[in-house]
Amino acid sequence: MFKNKKSYIKFNNTYPKLIDVFPEPEPATKHIPEWYKKQPAYFDNDKSIYNGTQKLTVKKCTAFFDVISSGYMFLSPCDIFIDTTVSPPIFDIPQQLKTLTNPLLGAHSAEQVSHYPIDLEKNIETILRINMVWVISTTPGTSCLFVDPQHKDKSPLKAISAIIDTDVFYSDGNFSFIVEKNFKGIIKRGTPLVQIIPFKRENWEHLINTKFDISKDLSPQRIKVRSIFNGGYKKYFWHKKEYK
Repeated sequence: MFKNKKSYIKFNNTYPKLIDVFPEPEPATKHIPEWYKKQPAYFDNDKSIYNGTQKLTVKKCTAFFDVISSGYMFLSPCDIFIDTTVSPPIFDIPQQLKTLTNPLLGAHSAEQVSHYPIDLEKNIETILRINMVWVISTTPGTSCLFVDPQHKDKSPLKAISAIIDTDVFYSDGNFSFIVEKNFKGIIKRGTPLVQIIPFKRENWEHLINTKFDISKDLSPQRIKVRSIFNGGYKKYFWHKKEYK
């Protein structure tokens, strides 16, 4: 079933009879933000050399792209109507989906997150819960980091981060979101809502190095990276990550 049996992530559909209704989770590489696609790689698309450098933008930063494209995406299972211009706020889905055994929408009361640092000038108190209809299982010894899609396009929703040991516990499919004030509109079916990054669990210890000499220890790396006009990190140090 898996080409590489050493590491896998399995998305289990909790509504197998509706397999064609809800979008499947997909690699994050399929959901690169639109703003990033439009971002020029050079200031004013000028590739000229100026005093030994080029006018590069974030589009040329491999580290930035790495976090955008890592892991997988949970997608909105259906259209979700949100109106936070009224009180109480309105969250709604197509009528036909309201008969499902496990509701697609829910909420946490403000008391459950009474000390969470929500900016109430920008967001409402209610924490929205969305059932993604998929639960995850992974290779023994691995967990999953669930985060808001990194550097995403503008959205009224922000996923609350969490880590689940998905090798021994199926994630229940429900995820929590902070919701922006003064928004009225529809989150379209298939919109990326949660980024999932699997990782192997290991025990770590930290060390403090008081003898680090930046001129000796860091300089060779810096010189090598900058020995070409752009793409030095990707060419000499970066490791490809695959999420299929």
